[in-house]
Amino acid sequence: MDALRWIQVAVGIGLVIFVHELGHFLAARWCKVRVDCFSLGFGPRIFGWRRGATLYQIAAVPLGGYVKMAGEENEGGPVQPDDLRAKSVGQRFFIFSGGVLMNVLFGLIVFPIVLFLGVPFSSPTIGEALPGGPAWHARLGPGTRVLAVNDEPVISFMFIGNEVALGDRDEVKLTVLDPGATTPRDVRLEPRYLEKEGFLSIEVAPAKDPAHALEVDADGPAAKAGLVDGDRLVAVVDGLEGAPLWRQLELGLLAGAPLLLEVERDGAVRKVAVEPEPLAVEGARVFGITAPKNRVLDLRTNSDLADLGIAKDDRLVSVGGVPIRREGDLERALVEADGGTHWVVRRQGRTLALDLAPLDRSRALALCDDLALDYDKETTEVVLTLGAPAAKAGLKDGDRVVRLDDVGVETWNALLEITKDASKRGANVRFTVERAAGAGTEFVTLDVAPGAYEAPYWGFAPAPDNYVYRAPSLAAALETGMKSSWQSLVDAWRTLTRIARGDVSSKNIGGIIMIGQVSYSFSSEGLAKLFFFLCMLSMNLAFLNVLPIPVLDGGHLFFLLVERIKGSPVSERVQGYSQIVGLVLIVSLMIYVTYNDLMRWVFDT
Repeated sequence: MDALRWIQVAVGIGLVIFVHELGHFLAARWCKVRVDCFSLGFGPRIFGWRRGATLYQIAAVPLGGYVKMAGEENEGGPVQPDDLRAKSVGQRFFIFSGGVLMNVLFGLIVFPIVLFLGVPFSSPTIGEALPGGPAWHARLGPGTRVLAVNDEPVISFMFIGNEVALGDRDEVKLTVLDPGATTPRDVRLEPRYLEKEGFLSIEVAPAKDPAHALEVDADGPAAKAGLVDGDRLVAVVDGLEGAPLWRQLELGLLAGAPLLLEVERDGAVRKVAVEPEPLAVEGARVFGITAPKNRVLDLRTNSDLADLGIAKDDRLVSVGGVPIRREGDLERALVEADGGTHWVVRRQGRTLALDLAPLDRSRALALCDDLALDYDKETTEVVLTLGAPAAKAGLKDGDRVVRLDDVGVETWNALLEITKDASKRGANVRFTVERAAGAGTEFVTLDVAPGAYEAPYWGFAPAPDNYVYRAPSLAAALETGMKSSWQSLVDAWRTLTRIARGDVSSKNIGGIIMIGQVSYSFSSEGLAKLFFFLCMLSMNLAFLNVLPIPVLDGGHLFFLLVERIKGSPVSERVQGYSQIVGLVLIVSLMIYVTYNDLMRWVFDT
């Protein structure tokens, strides 16, 4: 099946290139210009055939294509009637714009067809506002449907991020429909520039299936336990009562222990016990330690937090005697606390004791929602990954690393740098740690060897909140298709201008590898989704080719405009030098985007 999808991707991308080159070919033939070669790809010919005066071929390097016309390279000698040089400026302009016109025509025709037939999309619904982010501060909760961003309607979750990234740095306007509401409202918030990703974001995650349907790997542990695709999760037995069901499942998965689930199928509810299987992360050698997730990144307005007196950058040591180190520790500590709640925090090097009156379950969970926690990178305390080498060697949660081999460490980043280097080399590291012992502490030295990490694999996950967008009529499909075509061109221009002014990092530009990966992902959702992407790709190809860069169609068009204005062709010397400059620019760009693709591939895997 994977091979079939890759074939679909190759044929799809080849189709877009073919359409572009076909535009040049048809325009040339319309103007009675002889075409010597019609090639998909560059470099050595793999196979081809000749029909009339034209050689049709598939070449070895699938990074584009070309149409070689008689007289195009100004070989000298007498000008023949079927040479490109024999044609008027208008005719040549039409020929060089033929590829762009065909790419636009492809979008104008195919966009309405696939939108009328139906295209699967992720719902433009917020599943989670990431704690501390702009949407979190605006209290955009799970289930909030985004209708428009900066007055541009959105039909898929991916378009939310796109509109924010290409919008104003100072403000983004969302038109949203809150869960249970019937009237939309406008929300204005300031997006955040994410340095690592290189674009503006409001920091939201897509929604999971609102009916709590599950996706199940047919060969995984969940399937062996009796789960199938589409089973609906009803309850997580012994889950965190009162928390949203997906959050209960998330906390259960993080614990890594067997889960007992109540699921519904065909109206019948039953219990299914799922035990994870260890799955080796290929090529990964790790120690299996992380920093504690207990630093207060941010807070929202909450009367209980105000009474408690928690501040940004506090480190939560314990709540009700329960250490706060991992995701979910705070929720469990508050929900399961008996009587009053005693908090121990570290603030600017001092340890403070804070007390809060008992909270009912709903107020406790609301307090957790309004407190954004992040990893503490200024400590050297460690939290262990269950079953990883560090745990097997005898390290314990809460150990504070003071020395690695003969090097003293004072921050998590310093600790991480040494252990990552040792992991790559497969070298043992001697950990000297400070450990709680009774009322005091003791120093313990342990030798730890990095090893393969076997992550718990469950074989199931929440199904995404997907739906099929289908235009209600052919007229509506044509209208939406026209808008989609125009929007693709506008987005291409906005991307270029945002890169120029620094709102979008150039590292987000991708080449053939990224195009292949995205195409592959879209093809997994059906041919309609693949063709929707090919339409966007075709429009982007049209935009890029019309840029006034020598070697590209836009460079030829620019020189033709100059010729029309000055009444004579641009000198061969100027054209020759400009072609060299253009070629250098294009090759440099290809190298750069391929580098970006490879970096994404390396770090994503």
